[in-house]
Amino acid sequence: MHDFFLNLTTWITSHPNLAGFTIFITSFAESLAFVGLIMPGAAMMLTAGALIATGALSFWPTMGWAVCGAVLADGLSFWIGHRFKDHIRSFSLFARYPEVLTRGEEFFNRHGGKSVFFGRFVGPVRPVIPIVAGMMGMGHTRFTVYNILSALGWAPAYLLPGMAFGASLALAGEVAERLAILLVLLMLLGWLVFSVFRRGVLFLFTHWPVWEKRLINRINKRPVLQRWLGGFFDKDSSLIRPLILLIIIFVAASWLFLGITEDVMTGDPLVRSSKSLYHLLQGFRTPWGDLIMVGMTMLGDAAVTVPLVLAALFWLLLKKDRYSALFLTVTATVGFLLVTGVKQMTKIPRPVDMYGGAVHWAFPSSHATMSLVIFGFLAMLCSREMTVKKRWLPFGLALFLILGIGYSRLYLGAHWLSDVVGGFSLGTAWLILMTVAFLHGKRACRSQGLFRFSLILFILAAAVHWSSGFTMNMLRYQQQHPTTRISTSQWLEQGWQQLPAWRIDLGGEKEQMLNLQYAGRLADLQVRLEQTGWIKPLALTPATSLHWLMKNPTIRDLPILPQVNDGRNEKLLLIHTLPESKATFMALRFWPADVVLDGSTPLWVGTLSTMNIRSYLNLIHLPRTESTRNPVPLLPALSGMETHLQAVRTNHVLLIEDNSNRLP
Repeated sequence: MHDFFLNLTTWITSHPNLAGFTIFITSFAESLAFVGLIMPGAAMMLTAGALIATGALSFWPTMGWAVCGAVLADGLSFWIGHRFKDHIRSFSLFARYPEVLTRGEEFFNRHGGKSVFFGRFVGPVRPVIPIVAGMMGMGHTRFTVYNILSALGWAPAYLLPGMAFGASLALAGEVAERLAILLVLLMLLGWLVFSVFRRGVLFLFTHWPVWEKRLINRINKRPVLQRWLGGFFDKDSSLIRPLILLIIIFVAASWLFLGITEDVMTGDPLVRSSKSLYHLLQGFRTPWGDLIMVGMTMLGDAAVTVPLVLAALFWLLLKKDRYSALFLTVTATVGFLLVTGVKQMTKIPRPVDMYGGAVHWAFPSSHATMSLVIFGFLAMLCSREMTVKKRWLPFGLALFLILGIGYSRLYLGAHWLSDVVGGFSLGTAWLILMTVAFLHGKRACRSQGLFRFSLILFILAAAVHWSSGFTMNMLRYQQQHPTTRISTSQWLEQGWQQLPAWRIDLGGEKEQMLNLQYAGRLADLQVRLEQTGWIKPLALTPATSLHWLMKNPTIRDLPILPQVNDGRNEKLLLIHTLPESKATFMALRFWPADVVLDGSTPLWVGTLSTMNIRSYLNLIHLPRTESTRNPVPLLPALSGMETHLQAVRTNHVLLIEDNSNRLP
């Protein structure tokens, strides 16, 4: 067996593209109608998982090939069923084995649309459920959702056991057994969550009519509410449920906006979390990503939204729909005044200065607010001219633009997370308020053609804005790395006290004390420490993560989870065992401080902590940080470097300066 995998690994390494295509074909054939009954796809997928563990294949590309093959095969089977309906029964293959199709129909009738998801994991009906779903007239969108979700669950279900086997042939039995136990526990937990959710939904739908009747009775007993809301609760009106939902969303959005405003003004953990996310996203930036995100964020610029609103107003007035034109004008104008006023009151600075004038300040994001207000209100207006089945088009397009623009503001570093979420909540509250007021008028739709006209003008405005301002915006949003430059003497005297004292996680909370500061190259420090017994831990990969399931592992056997400081993973992680316990060890981590000494020497902040191998249910063994460790024991390993031990209350901060390799 070992020789077989060795030869197969060599072949895969020499033909990586062909290997991916082979996995795609295997997954496709294993999921195709009837072909999957005779195709040994499961064995081949388990083999692929074993090859991932050996490093011959990468997990995510393999997962992608497998998912794509499964989705396309089920999609083709669904199309066949949808195209030929009951004529399929006359096909020779189906006529010869009618019981297979019958079992699939019974399974589908019993579970409905969910059978597309569950059927992928049930061998006898797996390859026929998609074709049965097509025969039964299941909706395309609903089938696609279940198809993709089931493929995302099916691929790792076959790959992970194979990875457990291939991680180490010598330990395959042990790891596979423990992995199986873990998977069973996860399945039981998933079943429990699903059952609770299902019962909760049934309870809600059962009691909703009673709650609805009580609400109507209370409104009818109050003249003021009856005068304002009575029209919504007419027995022949279908607006009662949407209205209640809108009211709930309005209250939630208003509460969220006020809460975020309080947080940004008082510097709550949300602010620190926003800074962490900012640094995290800046680390993910790529040239291609910048091109896409700049193009997306420009769709929310005034150069696009203002012409769009003016074009919609022109069309509404042309159709003599003055009621809708008035509401669109008020919604857009007051929305802009609201976001501008809040900016001037809060005066929260942006991550990086890039604007002037009324939009100089960060909170709330005007792009997030106005895109939600304008696109959302226009989507509501456009949906009134469409049939029920097509109303998702304007709302789907609006949602795509709103979320895309909001994410682009975070990706490009134009806003903090609190700015975008605050903008969305403010925009949602204002949009809901204007929508309820608009619908209360019960005016007939007289703006037929608004969606097409607005879409054409939006595309034209975007094209003009892209062609004239893309280069300028690429320069505006280019990634910036602000650094502070000080002298070494300033750092040693007082500058070290100005650096962050605590590690900030992604939640904005303070974690370990940053008790180390190092000036120099990390590679030089690593070489020096490795000479005194420090080692790099096992790299964390999908394959090595299975080592957490080993019995009685040592620290050399286990990968260590990275730690985030202000949105960035550590640039150096070293560990050292302790004589008192095999399960306890020291961990040394360093992160960038964004400070440069004497023009060229980088400064790093770090922590020396004690970690321990914790056991969970005697099944998973995971290294976890216990506490910050006094840096004094590190001094003997730093002989030859200048060290300065500074007292901070009951703790110490160790300043390390490498003069031997000072950058030129």
